[in-house]
Amino acid sequence: MINIDNFPAELRWKIAAQSASSLLLTHEKVYKDILGPDYKKIQPLMDTINYISWIQDGKNASILSKYLGLPAKTAEEIEKTNELVSKILYGPEIKYKKIYAVGNHAKSQITSCPFLNRSKEIDFESESLFENCNAYHETFVNNLNPKYSKKFTKAMCKGDEYCEAVTELKESK
Repeated sequence: MINIDNFPAELRWKIAAQSASSLLLTHEKVYKDILGPDYKKIQPLMDTINYISWIQDGKNASILSKYLGLPAKTAEEIEKTNELVSKILYGPEIKYKKIYAVGNHAKSQITSCPFLNRSKEIDFESESLFENCNAYHETFVNNLNPKYSKKFTKAMCKGDEYCEAVTELKESK
């Protein structure tokens, strides 16, 4: 009899990760396909729902990070934790590259994005992918260590060769 153990763990992880990275895009595409031009009538509502969903995913990722006891005291630790949790949740398809980490400042690149890949696979261009992804990462970092922030300076979904983000200590007021 066939059961889950008949499939290698790496394959199960890959399938689960691809499914996770398609969920937030697929329902938006389905609504657009079904409603056609009438989608514009509900687009503000759908954009809000999507945005809130990505924010919740950022919170969930920070909860997972804390549960696993991953470090988050410095910008470099936050970036490494972000990379590790992203790979756990979205699989080996997401690829990070550390550019530098100095004191309370770190810069990294994402050179392969599962969300962008799913978008291309289903032939769907999400107008809000960048804003949603940015909200996910801002929420993740803020919930992981509220002393830090993360901002993207480049994005593949906006035509750049890679995504680039800076994690840094927030300025005291």
